Amino acid sequence: MGLAVISMIVLVVIALIAVPVLIRVFGAAADRDQDQSGGEEEENGEKQGMRSGPRR
Repeated sequence: MGLAVISMIVLVVIALIAVPVLIRVFGAAADRDQDQSGGEEEENGEKQGMRSGPRR
């Protein structure tokens, strides 16, 4: 039973370290993705990739 308690404590410590690291990594990836897609504009002012084909 003592081994189970120690294992649980180790898992909690790992989770307390891993969760903030993962949040920071995914947050940075999302910010990088927004930076790449936000700066490009066509001549008429619309963002590229928003619509394709003729307008109706």
